[in-house]
Amino acid sequence: MMGSKTPQTKLFCSFGLADRVPHDHLLRAIEHNVDFSLITDLTRPFYSHTGSPSVDPIVIFRMSLLGYLCGISSERKLTEECRLNMAFLWFLGYHVDEVPPDHSILSKSWQRYGR
Repeated sequence: MMGSKTPQTKLFCSFGLADRVPHDHLLRAIEHNVDFSLITDLTRPFYSHTGSPSVDPIVIFRMSLLGYLCGISSERKLTEECRLNMAFLWFLGYHVDEVPPDHSILSKSWQRYGR
């Protein structure tokens, strides 16, 4: 007998992105071997101590690194890929139900930091 799959929306879901990223994935190797904390110290002078919190500069750098590694030169395409790719979400530190930063954040960061 042929089965059929009917999509259903779940109210609750037990899901971990880390379980979906293979152990031999390039992003796991980068996460394990690269210390990104230096970025916080390097970008601190570009931010005020008052006002609303910004997107974490490490997330901005990681998004840019993903674009470079995957050959994605369009900021719009990069943000779309970050929303769709589970490994990208995991690398950025976002969960499935969180939306990563918009493409305008990347543009503004280059204006702030310079290329």
